[in-house]
Amino acid sequence: MSVSFVINNRPIYRTFTIEESKAIYNIEIDKNFVEIIFQSNTEKAYLFLATDRLISLISEVIKSPDLLGLSLGRVISKARKCNDLQYIEEGGY
Repeated sequence: MSVSFVINNRPIYRTFTIEESKAIYNIEIDKNFVEIIFQSNTEKAYLFLATDRLISLISEVIKSPDLLGLSLGRVISKARKCNDLQYIEEGGY
């Protein structure tokens, strides 16, 4: 597990094992941009634009060792459905 926290407006990120998250391999937050790499294909990164409310929630979730008891994949899915998380582009390494 890799964890980083916001220091002087730097990105927050966390990498997950399959046991920690069955859906999310890595998530990085930089201002209102969220880059997600899914467990299903760790070769592709997806960039999203998020609301301030969602940024606050995801930041708290990924800082918590137990993800606050939430499913991060479910949080992401719900946010996409209600447009709190809007897809921008797909990238790769």
